[in-house]
Amino acid sequence: MSITKFAAGNLRITHDKKRNLTRMLEMVEEAAAAGVRLLVLPEMALQGYADFAFPYGDSNMTRWKQYYVREAEPIPGPSTEILAQAARRHGMFIQFGLAERALHGHVLFNSTALVGPTGLVGIYRKIHAHGEYPYFAPGEDHSTVDTPLGRLASIICYDLCFPELLRSYALQGADMFLMSTAWPMSPSGHDRSNDDSGRAMDLMAQSNAFCNHAWLLISNHCEKRATPLVNYYGGTQIVDPFGKVVAYLAEDEGLAIHEADIKGEVERARTDGAAGVNTSLLHDRRPEHYGLLTDVSYRHVGKVAPLLPAERADQRKPEQRARRAGAKAKNLAKTAGSSSV
Repeated sequence: MSITKFAAGNLRITHDKKRNLTRMLEMVEEAAAAGVRLLVLPEMALQGYADFAFPYGDSNMTRWKQYYVREAEPIPGPSTEILAQAARRHGMFIQFGLAERALHGHVLFNSTALVGPTGLVGIYRKIHAHGEYPYFAPGEDHSTVDTPLGRLASIICYDLCFPELLRSYALQGADMFLMSTAWPMSPSGHDRSNDDSGRAMDLMAQSNAFCNHAWLLISNHCEKRATPLVNYYGGTQIVDPFGKVVAYLAEDEGLAIHEADIKGEVERARTDGAAGVNTSLLHDRRPEHYGLLTDVSYRHVGKVAPLLPAERADQRKPEQRARRAGAKAKNLAKTAGSSSV
């Protein structure tokens, strides 16, 4: 039996990269002082998460895109190396979220970097985007990472809503899911006790851990009014392979910490059954009946993303619109004159 202490951070993240990096390093020191060997930090913990509630076409989308183009970093990069140095110093594994600049600077991803005592261990790029397509390209890879602590698998926020992804990790032998998130409260939400968005996260956390017999560590933002339209839920937590929440932080900054035999508890759940009745959900699968799950020709028909109302679509000043209309009329007249010759 090998007992390991692991943690997830509940953090207030801003849109100040230097400040956020300093705060992450402070939390690493707090975790190290508590004997933590594995620490998960939030989604976009380096640059902060944008307010993606704007309709497609809103001028604020351009502002956020420019912000991420300016502040994104490669992996490995300056901030990754700083956190890797802290990981080496403390013999710790650390996952944190950031806007990643990749493919020679031409593509941005919503990513997590996993660093450890030997340096960079893994990169995960968010597969399921939630209103992020104007900013970030979707990731494609979902490989696990073997460490002395166990086999680790990373997800980001909205990925939690797709049990197929976590199940595929479990089938690869993952012992622990590491989830960095920027999970908001419901629109205009202020009451954690009656918040549908937060309740959904809590329910899916327990069900995914239970159904896959794996640990799940969730690290979230916890600030209120992070942007004009967003309150973050907090709810940083650790769920064991039996679906039990063993550590939880609501709104306050800090660390949700737990210690256990990581691999031993996973093996117990997968052998004895998470339901305590000798039922192994992984063993009893019938994948021959799940064909639609991998049929890429099938798509659920839903509504497209909302566009700007017509009256907001053209955000130019009246004089700019008038000049543009005049130029367009001249071009049409010139074209008509040329065609009549």
